[in-house]
Amino acid sequence: MMKQLFFHFVILLTMLPVLVLGQRPSSVPYDTEPVRFFESPANIIIYIVLPLLIVLIYFLWRRKIKKEE
Repeated sequence: MMKQLFFHFVILLTMLPVLVLGQRPSSVPYDTEPVRFFESPANIIIYIVLPLLIVLIYFLWRRKIKKEE
């Protein structure tokens, strides 16, 4: 029983990289260049303002719930 479990574990570990790399799409271009945040106003809004706004709304919402209790 233990030999069979070990055998299956070894097979899983040897096939895992193949399965993971097989999921990578080949037709999608990969851009490894970092995002330039201050290049355009859209980047500033999408990557800086919106996440900060979401976090702020979350904390205000939590404070409102605590006050109601």
